[in-house]
Amino acid sequence: MRDADVIEELRAKLAIPTGRHLYGVLGAYAALCRFALALQQAPTPRGRSFPAPLSVNRGILHAIPDEECKQLVTDEARYPQPARAHVQQAFEQSLRDALSAHDVVVLEHLEMFFAYGVDLTLLRTVATDADQVILLLPGRRAGGRISMFFEEDAGFNSMPGNLIAANHLWDLGG
Repeated sequence: MRDADVIEELRAKLAIPTGRHLYGVLGAYAALCRFALALQQAPTPRGRSFPAPLSVNRGILHAIPDEECKQLVTDEARYPQPARAHVQQAFEQSLRDALSAHDVVVLEHLEMFFAYGVDLTLLRTVATDADQVILLLPGRRAGGRISMFFEEDAGFNSMPGNLIAANHLWDLGG
């Protein structure tokens, strides 16, 4: 789809005052970057500009104190669960902080989600009514599932199929 078409559909869905407001835009990294710039030029249904995307990776790293982060990295191979729990907690805190400051939050750079196996259901839980979340996802639809990071040589990661409703997901193509 063209960026402008996705933005118009997204604006129409965001104008609905109640319900689940978790949206996803799929594409290559370059296409997502182009889309994010176009999105920031458009007004939200409330008349404000869409915010610049927030890096989930950066938000997580900022939420974990440096010394604690170093310890988690050191112990991660032996104790993966505490590292995963810290990443989950840090993401939840940074997401809630962002939503308290903005009615629409655009998230990018979600690689740590998959690296640490973070539970993504928090996104569905918080993205309701006045709290609206747009995910910029480096991926593509492939046979009924969403394959993430398809440009990387490391292989594929799949996003849970029920996380984002099919009519809340757009594919930018190239």
